[in-house]
Amino acid sequence: MKRFKGCLAILLIGALCFCTSSAQASQSEVDRLKEETEKASNAVNELNGKKQQVEGAKQQLEGQADSLSGQINNLNKQISNVTGEISQTEDDIAAVEADIDILTEQLNEVEASLDAQKESMKLRIQYMYENKTTNTLVNFLESGSMSEFLQRLEYMSQITDYDQKAIEKFEATQKEIEDTKSAIEEKGQQLSAYQDNLESKKSELGVLVGDTSAALNITNSQIADTKAAIEELEKQIDDAKAYEKRIQKQYQDAQVALAQKLAGEHGGYTGGYSTSDEETLILAALIQAEAANQGDAGRLAVGSVVMNRVASSKFPNTVSGVVYASGQFAPVTSGRVALILAEGPNSACQYAAAQAIAGNTNTDALFFCTYSYAQALHDSQVEAGQAGFLDRTSGTTINAHYFYNYN
Repeated sequence: MKRFKGCLAILLIGALCFCTSSAQASQSEVDRLKEETEKASNAVNELNGKKQQVEGAKQQLEGQADSLSGQINNLNKQISNVTGEISQTEDDIAAVEADIDILTEQLNEVEASLDAQKESMKLRIQYMYENKTTNTLVNFLESGSMSEFLQRLEYMSQITDYDQKAIEKFEATQKEIEDTKSAIEEKGQQLSAYQDNLESKKSELGVLVGDTSAALNITNSQIADTKAAIEELEKQIDDAKAYEKRIQKQYQDAQVALAQKLAGEHGGYTGGYSTSDEETLILAALIQAEAANQGDAGRLAVGSVVMNRVASSKFPNTVSGVVYASGQFAPVTSGRVALILAEGPNSACQYAAAQAIAGNTNTDALFFCTYSYAQALHDSQVEAGQAGFLDRTSGTTINAHYFYNYN
């Protein structure tokens, strides 16, 4: 942006340098103001191009911001889902722990019952042993009959079977409860491990949210910077356009002043100028730079303009003086003519130069430009409420060029 400001400052200084009145009007000043006008237009275009680039960068950053916001929303949803899973897992773990407590209590009760059953069985066995009720012979002798003896044996067998079955039942119940408790404890361990994984995932998601939020903050800061840059560029564009308008007005005023100064001035070179081979090549180089592709008539017309100026009191009286006059011909300023001279002008342009010097001119014009430029200038002046360029000049169009004098 500093570079644009610098360019604008230089152009503004240039405007002061090139301010001209009708008394000071000259083709050189008109040409220089034309160059300044083009520079001003280029500065506006360059600033507009820069603005478009910054706006493009801003749109890209806004797209990134939208994407990051979407990522954050998605991550927050994942965190919410994981938090819900953690809560559900905690409830499941609590339920498992409650089941384990119940099973532990049941297991304790079964173990207590089993111990009681075993103790009761032990006491009965001890009692029967001490009272010799387990002795078959004693029972037989003490029985009043065979039927009573068999009843005693059956009773002893039933007691033994009952105790054995009770113990087996308690042991089976104990094993079932222990197996169930073991399975539930394993489930609890799995749930705890799952909960740990969920907590870890939640933590990772939190880190991602933090990182993404930081990236979003940076992007939003960059967006703010681009907005500020766009505002600054818009201000510079407004200043550049204002300057462009002023320099265009000065350019148009200078053209009007020059037209008044040169009103009725026409070229009329008919030959007689003594030139060197070097000047002939200089003229040929200019013709090649300006009109190499304009046909024989177009090339000769450019040479005619130069020779008409040589013959006019308003311009230098030599070919080299006219060609190298400050600000007169763009190919001279750009170095194009020098390059052509270094390589040697082509034969068609040398022929056109020789014909013009010999006085075989095909126009009395002192000036020329592209017709497209003449038309555009005319239209802009008419639009500004001024006399149009084509109305203030008389000339002829040869191929792409307009050769003219001021009325």
